[in-house]
Amino acid sequence: MGSSQSLQSAVEVVSNWHPQPRERLIFDCGRAEVSQYLQAVVKIQQSASDNDELKDIISMAVTRLKHEFRTVLTRQTDSAMGSNSTTELSSLTDSTGYQFRYEDFVVHETPSAEVIRYLRSIAETMDSCGHLDVCIEVYKSVRRPFVNAVFKRLRLDELKAGDVKRFLWEELRMKIERWIEAARVCTKILFTREKQFAAQIFSGLGRTATHEECFLYTAKDAAVCLFSFAESVSLSHQSPERLEAVLMLYEVMFSLAQDVGALFPSESAKAIPNGTAATLSRLEDEVRRMLSAFENAVLRDVTTISDDGGRVHPLTKHVMGYVNLMVVHRKNLVRLIVSRPSMTIRGQNVPDSEVQDPTSLSPLALHLVLIIAVLQSNLENKSEYFEDPSLRYLFMMNNVRYIVQKIEGSGELQELISADYLKKLDGYVKGAMTSYQEITCGRLLNCLRDEGLYVCRCFTSQVSIRALRKRIKTVNIVFEEIRSLQSSREVQDLGLREELRRSMLEKLMPAYEGFLMRFSSHLESGKQRKMCLQYVHRIHVKYSLKDLEELIMTKLFARHQLPPSSDCPVENSHLGGG
Repeated sequence: MGSSQSLQSAVEVVSNWHPQPRERLIFDCGRAEVSQYLQAVVKIQQSASDNDELKDIISMAVTRLKHEFRTVLTRQTDSAMGSNSTTELSSLTDSTGYQFRYEDFVVHETPSAEVIRYLRSIAETMDSCGHLDVCIEVYKSVRRPFVNAVFKRLRLDELKAGDVKRFLWEELRMKIERWIEAARVCTKILFTREKQFAAQIFSGLGRTATHEECFLYTAKDAAVCLFSFAESVSLSHQSPERLEAVLMLYEVMFSLAQDVGALFPSESAKAIPNGTAATLSRLEDEVRRMLSAFENAVLRDVTTISDDGGRVHPLTKHVMGYVNLMVVHRKNLVRLIVSRPSMTIRGQNVPDSEVQDPTSLSPLALHLVLIIAVLQSNLENKSEYFEDPSLRYLFMMNNVRYIVQKIEGSGELQELISADYLKKLDGYVKGAMTSYQEITCGRLLNCLRDEGLYVCRCFTSQVSIRALRKRIKTVNIVFEEIRSLQSSREVQDLGLREELRRSMLEKLMPAYEGFLMRFSSHLESGKQRKMCLQYVHRIHVKYSLKDLEELIMTKLFARHQLPPSSDCPVENSHLGGG
């Protein structure tokens, strides 16, 4: 600052402001008045070393500048506190269902250049007078409550580390989600701006790193409290089902680690970045532990099958949802999962049986293959619940088809596990479908063969009416079994259902049509034909070709609740005419 003033005029400037009301600020009188006053203080300080009267004037100036510094700083702080950035959050509760997001945070206005310039000028003047500590204490007393107030309005004060274990999972999940957004606000906005503000006022003044001292005083306790919650979660050993929340916590901690290190680089604050690094490491270990625990949980899952429809088991949906979650977070999991799993299920080596070239897959991909293979193994064990072998195949067909669908629906998952493994799973579905059809159609096809229907009379093979009557009754019974049992079963995948129906239709329709036609084609005389048809009418073929087609194409595998059948004539039956 220049010193164009005389000592006497400098004393007059300071003295004239001393009796002024506290509400009247030099700051509000414009730059010229500010410059004049600060130059006067410097001028007096230069001559006050051996002059008690001038020392008294300096004391008056220090009091005035302290008041000005506090008032302008408080005015700026109050303005920021009144912004939407924090007040909108003060009334939120978890029960509202509204999740505050970092992107929604309305940034409070930074101090204007005029305010920063004035506060910096006061700090420089006070430093030249040996009273910088006055500004430092005022700054700390004003800004620390501001940081704490924002912290509270973000409701971070509710996230006490010691409470983590007492929260029910849903409550803890919501608090983790809220912490994630609030942590980004604190690190990216609150702490960053607070450090910038302190540097703009105090950088280069007083003892070394005065601005760092001011920043640490205002923000350190809040930062410690903030990251202690994440630390507590990392130590809580959550169940595998909670992987997503822990991964989200890890991801935000990883993304903020560099910022935290830059915010708190000093020796006196190293506990904060060191603590976040330790928490990050524990979260990495926790994710690996949860993944391993999930694989074991899938293998040991003992939930039973609650219905006889052969539908997709809840375990399959749960596991594939988990797999999808891993794919969503694959960027971080690739970094975390660096070792290959043992790939052993009940003593069987998974890579040899499931993947043609396991060395071509990443450790994460092998974990995904292992989880799916473990699931498939568990499902095969569950299928033993069904006494009917055909239902076992239907159950496995439905469940593995669901797995294939989920893989086909995710390009990222396909890329991870390879086309070979997907092809193997699809082949399993086709094999199960073939086995299911062979069992389901086999009994009816056996009934439609010629064996046992002919007798030899006078060296001529003729239809045995008695055998035919018995055979038709058997056909009707088997048909009823298919009608009642298979209609109560379900193939949820529409494409697979259609494929299965058409395949069964291609197998059964020609055989059934040939069976019906052969009743009369082998009869030689009209009398025999008439007698045969009388028997057929008496025992009546209940289902025609049309009824068979309708049953297969509209009723089977759609989980229909069919009414009991009646002994209806061919014209009114469900299996169609011919």
